[in-house]
Amino acid sequence: MMKNINLIIIILFLISCKDKSLHEIKKENDYYKFKMQISPNGKYEIYNYCRFGTFAFSSDICGSIIVERGKKFSESGGYRINGDIHSWKNDTLIINRFDNYLDQPQDTIVRVKFEKFKDLNLKILNYGAVNSSGMKEYSFDSFNLNDKEICLENIERTMGEDIEKNKCYALGSFEIINTKDSLKEIIVKTVAKSMNFTYANPDGTYTENLPEINVLSLHFKPKKIMKPINTKSLKGVFNDIK
Repeated sequence: MMKNINLIIIILFLISCKDKSLHEIKKENDYYKFKMQISPNGKYEIYNYCRFGTFAFSSDICGSIIVERGKKFSESGGYRINGDIHSWKNDTLIINRFDNYLDQPQDTIVRVKFEKFKDLNLKILNYGAVNSSGMKEYSFDSFNLNDKEICLENIERTMGEDIEKNKCYALGSFEIINTKDSLKEIIVKTVAKSMNFTYANPDGTYTENLPEINVLSLHFKPKKIMKPINTKSLKGVFNDIK
């Protein structure tokens, strides 16, 4: 009888020690956004997550964390990016980081520094506070995707200013959104700088020609129905954890 009890305890212990799947981690933590991408060299995994705050009026808890491939994900483990992925350049990860302690940026100068996680090089582009954001929409005829970039062809403006007819975007800078049966859109996040910001003062006056740090979301939608892109086989591209 005692041997049977000990055996049951051992089995239960082994089950509890078993690594949880990403689906189980998402469900357990109530993540409403949970994505993962593999670095181009296959050595690292980057997780992007969001969950609602603990209390009704508290901010959502979001972040991006790098771990060595095969290591267990946790919010407290690995390397915290504290910013947005700009792109991959060879084996270097470029990150946009913003000074969220300021209401307005003091200038448009990008301050560059370098960090390291294990043997992964990170180039950090430090900006002032973000004081502007927006979305622009375009359509395209076709695309070419390789292990360095995606190139969109015959781009036309839907909402926003005109851009080049053919544009390429590096891995890490774009996200692929599929429906069940087709490619829905390709989203590119980018940062634009100018000295054209106008600030509305409390007294009703305006101050013009101020520094502007503008985070833009560019949405590219196919002009015709295209098959979904299998993101699970891609490196350097976020894949939704279902």
